[in-house]
Amino acid sequence: MTAEDIFSCTLKCHASNGENYSLTFKRDNMVISNYEADSILTAVETWADTIPALA
Repeated sequence: MTAEDIFSCTLKCHASNGENYSLTFKRDNMVISNYEADSILTAVETWADTIPALA
């Protein structure tokens, strides 16, 4: 793998409150999109902080 390699993986997620959102992982970051409730953003950020590669 070189620095020029590009990849991403997008997960379509379903929260317990019924809301759908997308979570995209890239080489050097993670993007959450299509969410409405701030609690979803908080939950994903809290989870990501427990993963050393994402923190």
